[in-house]
Amino acid sequence: MIHALLNPGGYERGLQNFAEMLDKIGVGGGSTKGAILQANGGSEEVDLRFLAILWRWVGVGLLVNRWPTFLLAPLAREFLEDRADEAEIVLRRSGLVQRLRERCPELDSVTEQYAAFAQESFLAGHYQAAAVMIGVASEAALLHFVPRCEAALRKLALSPPRLKNDRGVELLRWIDTVVARHRKELARAVSGTGNENWIGDLPALLGIATGIRLTRNEAGHPTPHAVSRDECRNMLGLFPRLAEALFVSARAFDAISGAS
Repeated sequence: MIHALLNPGGYERGLQNFAEMLDKIGVGGGSTKGAILQANGGSEEVDLRFLAILWRWVGVGLLVNRWPTFLLAPLAREFLEDRADEAEIVLRRSGLVQRLRERCPELDSVTEQYAAFAQESFLAGHYQAAAVMIGVASEAALLHFVPRCEAALRKLALSPPRLKNDRGVELLRWIDTVVARHRKELARAVSGTGNENWIGDLPALLGIATGIRLTRNEAGHPTPHAVSRDECRNMLGLFPRLAEALFVSARAFDAISGAS
C-alpha cells in the first residue's frame, strides 16, 4: 500500500488497484492474487481491511482523502522516504511494541505495556495521553537499566554514585554521571560480552529521554502547552532508539555482573 501511495502517488480503494499494487511489488499471476484474496477472507473482506488501514493513516496525518482516492498529505512523502524506520512504527497498529520486541532483549512487561498504551492513545487522537504514556514507558526502561548498571560497576570494582530516588530526572542524572566517570571502563567491559556497545552513544540518547520526560511533565500537568500530533509521532519514533540502547546495555551488564 505504501508503494502504491508513493508510486505514482495515490491509492484508490478497490481491488483493481490492489492487483496493480501486487504487480508493482513483484507478486504476479492471477492464481497468486486469487490465493491471497482467499487466504484473507475474500475480495470484500480485503477491500474493507484496506479501507480501514487507509482511514487510520488519515487519522495519523499521513494521508488525505479526495474520494475515492487517498493521497499523501503535505510532508508525508519526506517522512515515508527519509524516515522509513520511524514510519514503520506509526503505520502499524502495534508497531511500537513490535519494534521494541525486535530490538530490546529481555523487554519487561511494564515498558511494553505503556508503549502499547502510548500507541493506542496516539491512534485515537489523544496526544496528551500518548505523551504521558511514552514518558512512563521511558521511565520504566530507565528503571530496568539502572540496577543492572550498578551491579556491573560493583563487579568491575567501581563505585556507583548514590541514587537519591527513582524519579526520571534523578535516573537520568545518575546515568549521565556514570557515563561521564566510567565510560572507558564500561565500554571495554561491554565489548567483552559480545553485545552491541551503546555506551558511547548514551549521552546523546539521554537528550531524547530528557525531551520525552519534559513533554510528559507538560502533558500531565495543567500547563498551556498542548502536545501536537507531529510532536507525539516523533516521540513514538525516537523512543525505540533510547530503549534499544538501554535494554541491550542492560543485557551486557547482566553478563558482566554474572561473570565468575
